[in-house]
Amino acid sequence: MIIVRAIPLLVLSLLLTSCGPGRPHLRTLELNREGNKSLKAQNFGPAMDKYIEGLRYDPFAGALHLNLGLSLEGLQQAEKAIQSYKEAEALAVKAQDLPLVFMARFNQAQLLGKAKKIDEAIALYQKALEIIPSSVEAKTNIELLTQSQQGQGGKDNQQQQNQQGNQNQQQQQQDQSDKKDEKDKKEEPKQVQQSPKYKPRPFQGKELSEGDVKKILGELKQQEEKIRAEYNRKEVKEQPRDKDW
Repeated sequence: MIIVRAIPLLVLSLLLTSCGPGRPHLRTLELNREGNKSLKAQNFGPAMDKYIEGLRYDPFAGALHLNLGLSLEGLQQAEKAIQSYKEAEALAVKAQDLPLVFMARFNQAQLLGKAKKIDEAIALYQKALEIIPSSVEAKTNIELLTQSQQGQGGKDNQQQQNQQGNQNQQQQQQDQSDKKDEKDKKEEPKQVQQSPKYKPRPFQGKELSEGDVKKILGELKQQEEKIRAEYNRKEVKEQPRDKDW
């Protein structure tokens, strides 16, 4: 954003027409002229030195404070420049020097706008318009700052919307994940209950009586005798005969 500067740097030499009582007026004018020459050549350091020396002769000269602010601004010392402009404004209000009041407020507003202190800058531009309501430069800068402020507000809102959208998306993903886990749990097969280990039951047989035992033993004995007789018969049959000679 480009802030319009309404006040040329070298219109201030004519403002030093009044000095404090008993002050060396001619020396102050001379130092101001020398400072303006350096300021025009953008030799901001030498210009600052001349204005500071001039303020030793007349510390209540509002125009010198304003010119000193211009040299400090050229040296990229914005905070010190704003202080000089404030001092120039206070002295100009006291002296009822309305053009100087306008310039001091305008230059303060310009630096505040560059520092992104938009509300403060707009307020000072509006105060400057109280002095010169027809200032196109002040009105233009107010419009530019207002647009910048609205654009920044829109950007912040967009960032908030994006952040909210990301949070909603993350929440949806989390909900879907929770639902999937719950579904998986429901679909897990039930564990088959294992039957207790089989244990063989003991044989439940009838108890044998004494007669049963004798009968079984008798049968076993008969079978044994039968087997023996059969074996002896085979053995006799297979023995070789003696020779007859």
